[in-house]
Amino acid sequence: MLKHANRSTLHDDVMAQMIKAIKENHWAPGSKLPGEQALAATFGVSRTCIREVLKALAHSGVLEAHPGQGTFLSANADRILNGTQLAVTMFSDSSYTELMQIRQLLEGQAAYWAAERATPEDIDKLEYILRGEERGESLYDIHDTFHNAIVEISGNHLLTKLLNSLRSEIWAQREFHYSLLPDTDRREHWKVLEAMKSGSPHKAREAMVRHVNFFWKKKYDTENDAPEKK
Repeated sequence: MLKHANRSTLHDDVMAQMIKAIKENHWAPGSKLPGEQALAATFGVSRTCIREVLKALAHSGVLEAHPGQGTFLSANADRILNGTQLAVTMFSDSSYTELMQIRQLLEGQAAYWAAERATPEDIDKLEYILRGEERGESLYDIHDTFHNAIVEISGNHLLTKLLNSLRSEIWAQREFHYSLLPDTDRREHWKVLEAMKSGSPHKAREAMVRHVNFFWKKKYDTENDAPEKK
């Protein structure tokens, strides 16, 4: 039975319910899934949230997107999900520090390649994403869309799959992540974009690593500043 997602970890909750529903044959292999708007209403989340979950499942091969027709459940979804669950389990016990180190490695390299390969249209797209708050979009959605766009522009499909295998871990940290100075988060995103505009892959990678490291360091500082328990 699908239900509204837990607000503290929306993506993770929706992903878990989607996987459970597929394993329990809520949708038959090869069948068409409800549209984004219908799924958003079912889970009580934004269409952007649903879009990101569907995209992650599509990258894993669980779903198949057919332009103009909709999203369909892969005939091999159950077999693929067994592998996906192994990937999720592999990272489930990783520490926050380890997760940030992997993100620095993967997302830093994604920014490097994106800076090398970005067209003027790609740069315009990234700037449009960051101006989403002016259109009433949430910082949560802007953050995810910006990072996903960087990876997409990098043009490395295996890198995309590797990052998608970490999505559950990243989303599990999101409640903490978004308690930290969203204004600073937004400024860090702009620094990454400015580095890409400079045409220097090295600067783009450094800016992305600093961005990821900012929240890693902030968590460390927050923990060390916390009063000792008596």
